[in-house]
Amino acid sequence: MHFSAVHKQGMTLIEILIVVTVAVILALAVTPSFLYWLETQRVNQALESLEGALREAQREAMRRNQTCRVTINTGTNPTIVGDPPQCLPNGPRQLQQVTLRRNAGTASVRFGFQGRTSSTGTIVIASTNYPTLQRCLVVSLGLGLLRTGNYLETDTTGATADNCQARN
Repeated sequence: MHFSAVHKQGMTLIEILIVVTVAVILALAVTPSFLYWLETQRVNQALESLEGALREAQREAMRRNQTCRVTINTGTNPTIVGDPPQCLPNGPRQLQQVTLRRNAGTASVRFGFQGRTSSTGTIVIASTNYPTLQRCLVVSLGLGLLRTGNYLETDTTGATADNCQARN
């Protein structure tokens, strides 16, 4: 009788368990960073939506030669509405899974027919899951210039222009 060596191909159960364990450890190490990155993207998108709505209303005020007002609600999942509705041709915006704070001057932003504003103030958008992850938008008096930035992590209740710093 002749016996030949049989070569098995594949992995043993122990090898599979080692590979799965390493994969789980790597996934657990990366998950918090990935979740924070997702929240950062959500807050940045909300800021872009808010800034876009204000710029849209300013353009429409000049285009239509009329006054346009944008009302900005505060709290969680806030809405942005134009008055008259034609001032926001793309419709009202709802900012999802963020919290919005503003100082008294920015409850509504009014643009005149030249695109100028008599409103001034600071609006802060914060992540609902990471309250120190904050972005800000400052509306200037007169020309209606908009400035965005990162809001100080240490101020989680206020909304002042001094704490809105340029983004890197």
